[in-house]
Amino acid sequence: MKDEQTLPDPAPEAEWEVWYQDTFDRECPPSVDVSGRGLVAGLIQLWARHLFESVRIDGRGGFSRFHLWWKQRQKAVNVVGDREGAARLRGWVFGAKQHTDRGYVEEGDAHLLEMIAVAHARLVLADQSSERILGTAQAAVDRQDFETRLGHLAA
Repeated sequence: MKDEQTLPDPAPEAEWEVWYQDTFDRECPPSVDVSGRGLVAGLIQLWARHLFESVRIDGRGGFSRFHLWWKQRQKAVNVVGDREGAARLRGWVFGAKQHTDRGYVEEGDAHLLEMIAVAHARLVLADQSSERILGTAQAAVDRQDFETRLGHLAA
């Protein structure tokens, strides 16, 4: 069920690809992991992959890196910012899950992923990075506080 307060996609026409890079095996070439249309949909895919594969449960970095390539703008979009905030987000989105047979987005909290993606889309359109999202996660008292703050950030 869609939350009535969810903001619309500010760039529904955006064509994107989420690229994967293995940082452990440097001979493995970067590859397109998923592609589609709609900036929010692409950012949901990016965040799900980043939080599940690039951030370990203990907050350390993983060996996978992802970025979104926005074709029309010829622009790469990355997830950057506070590692503690990323670890908290990973916990809120995926809990203690370390493996998935269903897929990254399907395994995570769809509502929270969408909220993060809408906020990030607005930041991208304002030529800002995801640092504010991860900083907000780090500063939040709990998930509910984060969602409230994120809603203000996306508005």
